[in-house]
Amino acid sequence: MARSRPAPLEVEAKLLVAREGDLRAIARLESIGPYRLLPHGAARLHSVYIDTPDLTLARRRIAVRLRRHLGRWELTAKWAGRVAGLVHERPERTVALCTAPRFPFHLDGQLHGDLEAIVAGCALSPILITDIHRRRFDVSLLAAPATAPPLAELALDRVRLRAPDDRQAVATYCEIEIERLHGTRRHVTRLARLLQQRFDLAPSAESKFSRGLGLLYGAGFHAECGAQ
Repeated sequence: MARSRPAPLEVEAKLLVAREGDLRAIARLESIGPYRLLPHGAARLHSVYIDTPDLTLARRRIAVRLRRHLGRWELTAKWAGRVAGLVHERPERTVALCTAPRFPFHLDGQLHGDLEAIVAGCALSPILITDIHRRRFDVSLLAAPATAPPLAELALDRVRLRAPDDRQAVATYCEIEIERLHGTRRHVTRLARLLQQRFDLAPSAESKFSRGLGLLYGAGFHAECGAQ
């Protein structure tokens, strides 16, 4: 079944941060290049990625995520996109949930229409857990008025990946995401390059989901599903 309307396009840059000290140094920045960085809080994000028992969605390069923040849950689907340089672009749709999810989980509403032809009525269960400590910053031009909407959000993430049935982390790492808000793709790219050059950061072609899939299900499955 075709999606009833196109999903919005997520545009973001991703950079790996090898040293904790660099993440702390970036958090202290008030500006870089022509951009002002204004902190607007920290968050702890608990995400549960779900799929059919045979990973039907992941094999089609679709990630479906349940995320809890401040006691509220949301459901997000992300379709395969493209990575060009530092920037990831992919369709993404998010809907709020009225109650905490129960497993096995059944899709309804807009995402049921988007994905029912793929999952064919199958219930979805957890396949990967991520826990993220995130520090967030609004990005604007130094020359812009204080009331101007932010061009992007800069997120400084400490990430912990694990299997659904295991409290032991399979990986922990630090990452930066720069997501377009009211700016352009060029703003996202320029800010990413400024941070990359100043702190000698490596671009990341992977999502948290694809990194977790590779660790839990092997390099062959990771290669099949791509960066997502």
